[in-house]
Amino acid sequence: MPFVVQKLNSSEHTVYFLLAKMKGKLVCQSGPTNTYVVSTPIGDMEIISCPRGLHSLQQMAPNDKDFIPSPGTMVTVKSQMYQDNGYTYKPAVLCVQWLQHYFAADKSNLNSTPPVCSSVYQTGTFTEAVCKTLQNKVTFGQLISYGSLASMCGNARACRAVGMAMRNNQISLIMPCHRVIQSGGKVGNYSGGQKNKIKEWLLKHEGAEI
Repeated sequence: MPFVVQKLNSSEHTVYFLLAKMKGKLVCQSGPTNTYVVSTPIGDMEIISCPRGLHSLQQMAPNDKDFIPSPGTMVTVKSQMYQDNGYTYKPAVLCVQWLQHYFAADKSNLNSTPPVCSSVYQTGTFTEAVCKTLQNKVTFGQLISYGSLASMCGNARACRAVGMAMRNNQISLIMPCHRVIQSGGKVGNYSGGQKNKIKEWLLKHEGAEI
C-alpha cells in the first residue's frame, strides 16, 4: 500500500509517541518506531524505523522450512502500523527503495543505504566495527570469511565475536551477514542455521561464486 500523506504537528507527534509506548512498541530518543511489512522475492520482510534511522530489517518467516523463492515478486509496502507522510519515517521509505534496487540486482544504486539508528549498535564497540566494515567493504556478490572480517576489524583472533555479531544482526541485507562464509569455503549458517536456504539463494542472486 502507498505511504499516506498525513503531516504530524508537534502535539500530534507527542500523542503518537505516548500511544506507541503504551502499546509496548520500541521508542527511542528520536521518537516512536513505525513498522512496515514489505513483499519481496524471499518472502515478507519487516522494517522497523524511527524518524532518524532503521531499527530492524528482517524476514518475517521464523525459518526456511517452507521457503520458496519468488523472483518475480515486486518489493512493495503491504501494510504499515501508522500512516505517514513519507517524511517522518524517511529511513523506511529509503529502505523500501533500496530493497527494490537490491532484488533487481541494480548494483549502481546500492551504495546509498538508508540510515541506521544509533541505538542499534553501541558506538565504539567491536560489533559496530564488524557491521560497518561488512557494509562498507564487502559489496554485492563478494564473499568474506569470518577470520578475514575479524582481521579487517583489527582483531584476527575474534572469529567467534564476528560470528556472534552476525547472528545478532538486526539489519539484514543492508548489513550483509549473508556474505560471510566459513574459511573452508562452506556457506555456513544464516540466522542461527534457521535460514540457510535463503542465504544460498541470496548469494546466487548476487552471482557469488559458492
